[in-house]
Amino acid sequence: MKPAAAKALGKRWGLSWELQAVSIALHASLDPQAQHAAGLPEQLHRARLQVMQGLGPQDADSSRVLREMASGTLRRWGLLRQLQALMSQREPGLDNLTLSDCLLRLSLSWMIEHPNKIAMVVDQAVECAKRITPRTAQYTNALLRRFSREQEALMARAQANDEATWNVPCWWLDALRNAYPEDWPRVLKAAAMPAPVSIRVNRQKTSAEHLLAAFAEQGFVAKPFAIPQGPDKGDVSQSPKPSIASSSPSLHTGDALYLHPATDPKLLSGFAEGFFSVQDLAAQQAAWLMDLAHGMRVLDACAAPGGKTGHILELASCELHAWDVSAKRLERLAENLARLDHQAKLARVDLLGKEKLPAPEGFFDRILLDAPCSASGIIGRHPEIRWRRQAQALSQHEAQQIAMLCRLWPLLKPGGMLLFVTCSIFPQEGRKPVESFLSRYVDARLEPLTGFSPLLPSCDESLQHDGFYFARLRKRPAEANPD
Repeated sequence: MKPAAAKALGKRWGLSWELQAVSIALHASLDPQAQHAAGLPEQLHRARLQVMQGLGPQDADSSRVLREMASGTLRRWGLLRQLQALMSQREPGLDNLTLSDCLLRLSLSWMIEHPNKIAMVVDQAVECAKRITPRTAQYTNALLRRFSREQEALMARAQANDEATWNVPCWWLDALRNAYPEDWPRVLKAAAMPAPVSIRVNRQKTSAEHLLAAFAEQGFVAKPFAIPQGPDKGDVSQSPKPSIASSSPSLHTGDALYLHPATDPKLLSGFAEGFFSVQDLAAQQAAWLMDLAHGMRVLDACAAPGGKTGHILELASCELHAWDVSAKRLERLAENLARLDHQAKLARVDLLGKEKLPAPEGFFDRILLDAPCSASGIIGRHPEIRWRRQAQALSQHEAQQIAMLCRLWPLLKPGGMLLFVTCSIFPQEGRKPVESFLSRYVDARLEPLTGFSPLLPSCDESLQHDGFYFARLRKRPAEANPD
């Protein structure tokens, strides 16, 4: 069925058109020649408009289907690469990723996920290939039909490969094993699970109890987070040795709720009115860890899109300055603050540039630096990240983080505190830059944060969250500085 006919009948698009849209988005997201391109959500939106010619509201469910198709494929991308390599006797690799590769792997993923629809998937994938990569349609047909015949044997052979088993690049797996000898399986198990939609209640406007009731009236099931009792249910490591996971942090969960991963937050009651924000539970800890008080001058130094900015203003009435290097992202931050009825002083600032910063020394009581990183802690929520990153980026981020810390430190008052945050769990993007910074500044003191440095991802059903690194740096009062 052609798109126009499907739209006229008010039906969801045919599978071949969905395969086309997702394949285009995957290729645009993962192409190594376009590493600074928009991420998967934006690419899916663009591809949907391009292929499906602007769906109307009656077809809104198609967006969810495309997201689930893409996310499922990326969560088993290492397996799919290995399956393709076994059947084609060549290693495609990320260095020469083609649109045909994306279509093939997406189709394989759909066949694994829907074993009762294999014949239909093969037929629709070949139909799609004839439109978008006609020269490879025969190749696509041959490999998919072989997989349908030999799936069990091919899966067994593929899963002998580490990348296929754990679905992260080999360098990523090595880095995790070195950093967390006991906990790395738990981290990767969390990455393999679809992340829930986590929200932060705007306590200035409503309560968690009110939102739970309002969502229930709409037919949405929301739940409060619950601290699990006993061993972490998401820890698949059977070692009796102590691990980072055994040091449970004290998480703030009172203003947090979670819903099914497929939930569209914009459809929830109270979204337009600013009753809540979409924010992972781990990210919600940042504002709590800043030890805020009314009347403080606070800087959110890498603020966009504004999740932590809004939370700061919900916890304390303060003079908040929000900086970001991107003018476009600052516009999004302003929109988010307006929806929440919050106000902040926004400024476009490049912390890695040479221009003078728009604040004098000793101006801020608190500084939040949510520094650039690989985002290794949030790959459960954004499964494409692991396939977009390169190992050398870790050292680049480490240098940038140190430079940003050094640039911001003079702006902090004596006795003030800087909270350093990354959504990474690699030591090169957390512990190491903090250690380097502390070796340079004798007036800086690290305050211990048990369980937060790092906060590893959790896949416990009632406490699922991303991975982050937090470091609380206190500036010694002037009289306490050594001569």
